[in-house]
Amino acid sequence: MSTPRAAFTLLEICLTLAIGVVLMLLAVPSVAGLLAEQRLHESYERFQKFADNARAHSLREQQPYTLVWQRHGIALVGVERDAHGEPVVVDQMGFDKDEVFDLERPAALAKKPAAEWTFWPSGVCEPAIVSYKGPSGHWRVSFSALTSRGTFIQSEAL
Repeated sequence: MSTPRAAFTLLEICLTLAIGVVLMLLAVPSVAGLLAEQRLHESYERFQKFADNARAHSLREQQPYTLVWQRHGIALVGVERDAHGEPVVVDQMGFDKDEVFDLERPAALAKKPAAEWTFWPSGVCEPAIVSYKGPSGHWRVSFSALTSRGTFIQSEAL
């Protein structure tokens, strides 16, 4: 007569595997959302770094610098002009594929102001609202006139 051995039945093994699969299916969307949120935050950090660079140039050189929205990116220009009278581009932030950065100037006197954001030698700038839409989601950030630091108004990762 054989003695019974301790072991798992086929039913117990299948049940354990099913629970494991369900847990994995629940975890994957959360990880995907976390990665999308990280990509969205990186787009904001890239823009904030570019704005900080403009402010640093204006403070260091004691002259105004302007972020000028162009078709494929944003250019940082100073007061210097080239031989043709065009502003000299100091730095450029290009847009990635399917990215759009929009500028709103709520304190502007004109109804449809130019898409330009100026940083003055004192370190202040005009208050601005920058919106981003891209493959990772969208955000809308209000930038302070005194510090040029952004405060999120809206953010949604895809």
